[in-house]
Amino acid sequence: MTTFTTAQSKQADANVSAESVWLGGYVVLTLFVCFVFSYIDRQIVSILVQPLKQSLSLSDAQIGMLQGVAFTLCYATMGVFVAKLVDRSNRVRLIAACVAIWAISTAMCGTAHSFAELLVWRAGTAVAEAALSPAAISIFSDMFSPRKVTRATSMFMLGPYIGGGVALMGGGLLLGWTESSSSQLWLTELGIAAWQLAFFVVGLPGLLLALLVFLTIREPMRRGPDTLASEEVPPMRQVIHELWVTHRFIVPYFLGYVALITLFYSHSAWFPTLLIRKYGLAPSAVGKIAGPVYMLGGIAGVISASFLVGSVRDDQALRKVLVIASGAATVLIPAAFAAPLVGQLWLTLGLYGMCAFAASIIMALAPVPVQIALPNRMRGRAIALLVFLTNAISGSLGPYLVGRINDVLANPLSGLSWALSGVGGLAALLSAVLYWKASTRVAIPSGD
Repeated sequence: MTTFTTAQSKQADANVSAESVWLGGYVVLTLFVCFVFSYIDRQIVSILVQPLKQSLSLSDAQIGMLQGVAFTLCYATMGVFVAKLVDRSNRVRLIAACVAIWAISTAMCGTAHSFAELLVWRAGTAVAEAALSPAAISIFSDMFSPRKVTRATSMFMLGPYIGGGVALMGGGLLLGWTESSSSQLWLTELGIAAWQLAFFVVGLPGLLLALLVFLTIREPMRRGPDTLASEEVPPMRQVIHELWVTHRFIVPYFLGYVALITLFYSHSAWFPTLLIRKYGLAPSAVGKIAGPVYMLGGIAGVISASFLVGSVRDDQALRKVLVIASGAATVLIPAAFAAPLVGQLWLTLGLYGMCAFAASIIMALAPVPVQIALPNRMRGRAIALLVFLTNAISGSLGPYLVGRINDVLANPLSGLSWALSGVGGLAALLSAVLYWKASTRVAIPSGD
């Protein structure tokens, strides 16, 4: 009887373990899909630049504002407000509500008849998307150990590259389909343009995704030393002290990521337009060729990030993540400088893919230092602060600077090439230096 009971106990433990693995995988996959949709919704504009310019009579600087300042300032500002909700409320319900709101806002972009209207709905999309990253990353921290949280976070951080790739490919295919005479007749009867249809198509499915999150994911129990001692949320001044004083690596780490995201947003906003103008390609053709390159480069980078971290001990994970990020940023420097300037399409695409590869390694590992170093009820606001800095500075400055420099140079071809090369290359250089500095400020575990 005892033997039977022991066997039953072992089987029960195995069943619980298998269920936990399945549940963790499902949560990561579902929130990853949410992240993918968020980037489809925000980056669809990059393939619609030319149609939007023609339909609404926009300048390159205004396009830069739509993809930069207008979006990212709202995203960053709202991130600060929702951060405390992440640390104290039901994160799953928060995510579900925000997915529904940004889905509606994106679809409403298709109803815009002026720059001002489009600006308002883009801001609505940005405001709603602000909660996803801090809430999801906080959830992963409660579900996985430091070693495993790296893998879960890396999977989640594939979202920008899968989403951006799908936006380019899907947008390209959709624009290609609308070029046929039968499709144009259908759109004329409906009284909408191809770019308006694109916003409807990418926005509305998010409502189903929001419902899926709400119905199938449960809020996990919060873990960590601070949750055992108290359920109170530490004040923001304590979070700031933890970030800027207790952990000396945080300042260069945050600034290094800000520099990296400046490149990311600049490429996301303007590289498809560069291909259209420089090589005389149709937007539909650019989406079909640039989307797979962008997506495959990002996937390869995230897989490489997980491989490079490997089976490192928990106490070594922090320093190794920063060293890997510094190395990836170093590889990114020549690719970022050269990609917009070379004269052959195949070489431009190859360097574009290399940029996506190196940048995705850094992005995949970016939240991990906060997840490892900070107490539970500080992580949401710490991630939100990082998101605020990257969007308020990088997202606002990068796309706008590229558009503004191009306007000043007054050459749609070479001006855009030099603007992207200068902004992207300098951003990569700063990122490499700052990540290296951060890695030197992390104590090496005894015995290494």
